[in-house]
Amino acid sequence: SSVLSAQEISSVQTSTQLFNGMTVKARSAAREVIATYSVDDIFIELIIQLPSNYPLGSITVESGKRVGVAVQQWRNWMLQLSTYLTHQNGSIMEGLSLWKNNVDK
Repeated sequence: SSVLSAQEISSVQTSTQLFNGMTVKARSAAREVIATYSVDDIFIELIIQLPSNYPLGSITVESGKRVGVAVQQWRNWMLQLSTYLTHQNGSIMEGLSLWKNNVDK
């Protein structure tokens, strides 16, 4: 379990995928990934935390700071990302790409 979570965090750290306006940072000790996205007057921070029993346990997606986003819209984005990461076996970087595309729409 710890090896799998370390591999997932490592894949985020070594990813060459670039997002316009979004930065992604991985903290291996805390088993979490922090994505910060800002465009125009919107500022969003997203925290993805891997459980100690990953991949058996559910990945936690929490909101950090969010400015300029309606509550209902934010819940929809969070639910889509959580569902993708938990039930569709997607990687964190793929999930963040999907999430960013939804935000951009």
